[in-house]
Amino acid sequence: MNVGEISEFCFKAYMLRQRDENREDTDFGKIYELSDDVNLVDIDWEPSLKQSLDDNDWETLRDELRIGKSRSKAKMDISINKTRYSMKDVGGSPYAIVNHTARPGYENVCNDVGVSIKELDIIIDEYWKLREERIITEDVKNSDDACPFLSHKAYMKKIIEYFIFTGTGSGKSIHPADKVLELNYKKLPSSLRVYDKAKYYDKIWSRLIFSVRSKGMPKTYPVCKNAASIRKWTKKRDGKYKGALHIRYK
Repeated sequence: MNVGEISEFCFKAYMLRQRDENREDTDFGKIYELSDDVNLVDIDWEPSLKQSLDDNDWETLRDELRIGKSRSKAKMDISINKTRYSMKDVGGSPYAIVNHTARPGYENVCNDVGVSIKELDIIIDEYWKLREERIITEDVKNSDDACPFLSHKAYMKKIIEYFIFTGTGSGKSIHPADKVLELNYKKLPSSLRVYDKAKYYDKIWSRLIFSVRSKGMPKTYPVCKNAASIRKWTKKRDGKYKGALHIRYK
């Protein structure tokens, strides 16, 4: 179980308590609506679980309350008072902004948001050139002046925002997000921070980490659907085909 999943169980339990105790001093005001894409709207808080919540005992909270985990294609993790939030826990390792996605997924997104993928092709070509020259490693950060993405902030904006709020490389989510909710589940409520689209992108840009990896590649590549598109980003390294772009934030 990763930190993001543990955080989701704990935070949903925390919000159930806030709602059912009729608190009006929460970061969201009085909670009159609480839901997710699973079953949160039908769950009631159990006062006997107060100690489990205080101890961040996510397994007990999950099992006793029967809290569900939001589906992988949902951008919204929780809806609070009709605002849909994508939850990001900042208390652990760097978290994913875009999960490992090969070129056809980015091609779909570029078509959807109305930008050409050609600029991204140029960036990936530069990434591989710098890798081969050992100027960068597999993980390259925007805090590094050599990062090939660094000078493309305006271009990457619509693409990255799509992955955060709207959908994945395979299409739009039926549960998009309106805002990002950052938290550290071990430090509630003091750790809560809310960001809209424009502010969040500006906040994360300088601390993004980009990687082109084998994870996320079709298992049968190079004999697979969209092989010609995938090939444009793919190199074989250490016996593995690497062509899926992963973006995370630290």
